[in-house]
Amino acid sequence: MTNAFKASFFRYEFLFDQRLNRTPPRALGFDYDSASEIGQGPPFFNLSGYSPIGGAITGPRTSVQNTYEVHDGLSWFHGNHSIKVGGEFTRYQLNLFQSIAPNAFFIFASTFPTNDAFANLLLGSPVVFYQGRGDFTRYVRNWGAGFYYQDEWRARPKFAVNYGLRYEIINPNTETRNRLNAFIPGVQSHVMPNAPTGVLFPGDPGVSRGIAPSYYKGFMPRVAFVWDPTGSGRWSIRSAYGIFYDPFANGSGVTSQAPISALPWAQFEQITPPTLNFAAPYSNVPIPAPNTFLSPSTPFVMDTNARPSNAQNWNLSVQHELLKNSVLEIRYVGTKGTHLPRNIDANPAVYGPGATAQNADRRRIYANCAPNNGPCKYATIAELTYGQNSTYHSGQVSFSHQYGSGLAFNMSCWLSKTLDYLSSMNLQGASAKPLSGENDLAQNPFDLKAEHGPSIFDARHRFVASATWEIPFARHTKGVKKVFLDGWQLNCIATANSATPFTVYDSNNVSLQASAPPISGFFASRPNLVGNPSQGPHTVTQWLDRTPFQRLNPQTQAGQFGNESRNASRGPASADVDLSTLKTFELTERTRVQFRAESFNVANHANFGLPIADLASADFGRILQAGPARLTQFAVKILF
Repeated sequence: MTNAFKASFFRYEFLFDQRLNRTPPRALGFDYDSASEIGQGPPFFNLSGYSPIGGAITGPRTSVQNTYEVHDGLSWFHGNHSIKVGGEFTRYQLNLFQSIAPNAFFIFASTFPTNDAFANLLLGSPVVFYQGRGDFTRYVRNWGAGFYYQDEWRARPKFAVNYGLRYEIINPNTETRNRLNAFIPGVQSHVMPNAPTGVLFPGDPGVSRGIAPSYYKGFMPRVAFVWDPTGSGRWSIRSAYGIFYDPFANGSGVTSQAPISALPWAQFEQITPPTLNFAAPYSNVPIPAPNTFLSPSTPFVMDTNARPSNAQNWNLSVQHELLKNSVLEIRYVGTKGTHLPRNIDANPAVYGPGATAQNADRRRIYANCAPNNGPCKYATIAELTYGQNSTYHSGQVSFSHQYGSGLAFNMSCWLSKTLDYLSSMNLQGASAKPLSGENDLAQNPFDLKAEHGPSIFDARHRFVASATWEIPFARHTKGVKKVFLDGWQLNCIATANSATPFTVYDSNNVSLQASAPPISGFFASRPNLVGNPSQGPHTVTQWLDRTPFQRLNPQTQAGQFGNESRNASRGPASADVDLSTLKTFELTERTRVQFRAESFNVANHANFGLPIADLASADFGRILQAGPARLTQFAVKILF
């Protein structure tokens, strides 16, 4: 029996997105100033259907994190049992600064006033001006505790079981000054009575310090077995199942986004036509005083009923030694993700008679607009929710040879399918060019289930092979033969993937939804599908045909959503072979010189990127990007 106690402290400082171009908006002819001295730079211009231009939306980002951890574990070997039990406590401190849109960004749509976003830029007619102001320094805290029990039981000479249970207390992040927001329609804050009805804070009834409640049901059972059915040591059957929880802050930018965006310490001015003046956005709207609530307000909130994400993993495999040192393995692997995070617009626009793109903000569910085109209480209400799921199923076959006689190799083939509702949360932000047509916003904010489809990384077929070869008899040679033959090594890695999916979309906002700058810089409209979504000549100049995609008519089908599912089309497949050759020269007992020659994509095979997926673009279906060409490099290393 042994006991191990560990205590650790880790600290890092992170500097990112430091401004290189510090040209302020006023120097470019705009009649407004940057909201951050250290974040000063040019505005960002989001053009629907075109690549964005201008300075970065966020930044600079600086953070200092302290992590304190205490762990105690007991190991006990008793008969056929190997038991481990223990616990741990972790405390996180994250002090951060992240400026959001300090120089503002403009959104130019392909629906107003013309059907071309670039023409609208030349006309100076944006549909949204969005600028972040206020205090963007936050002090985020979190703590967690976990306990575990595990037993590896060798029940029989040919059969062993590993089972256990882990329990965790999972807490959402808190902020030392309670600078976080929740949104519950119709409820007035007691902590800040002057806040718009619906915006709540830690300390309000039903709102915890981390907005979502702490989770005390983090039970994670695990069980696995291994069985040799013949007792010869040449067969092995294995299977395992386990549940694993993630922290609330799992995902790109999730840790900082909610506290940084909390009202009224952060203020987000969202101005739309007819109030918006391109050159002087604040000519019709006063610059707000610090720590005040704007009209309309643009809160970023967290679901008060959120639960942490978890994944259930299971597998079953059969291994058999066919030849000496050679093993054939057949595996099934499955995963189900539950309560995965997603940002939604909790204040979407409702289509009705008289709806236009210009009055979308006034048609929001909780807009609460004053009469006679008076100000509205709310624009976008971005809400972090935990209601998405995912699944993964895979059949895998591999054949491997352990190193012997100078040769080692491994080959594997996978047939898999992965489905989800969102694959790339927070990776695009306000960019006008979606990742594989992926959009953090759902096409229809009232029907999130319609977003179910293949993941953007769903390559149904995958082949991977690797090999290492050395001249088997060379190490036994002497003299000149040893100098020329010994120490050579040839390595090879080959991969091939079938096509991954993408979403064909229409940047024209036929559904007349309102924009949601905190979540996405483009609308999620999709067409009707009337044919094979992957139909086409599959050439670089035209990968897809337009004919399977029926664009909705802005006049006769306004307010409707297309029936095309998410990630319905497939792009090009990919393949790659990398080779390397090594020669090691022994100078002394402790000193060696190694010569390396490496070639990546040795066949110079063109791995094309995904085609332009916007039906509003004249380049729809055209491929404009490809992976790296052949790269060969040489190096010499001294090993001692």
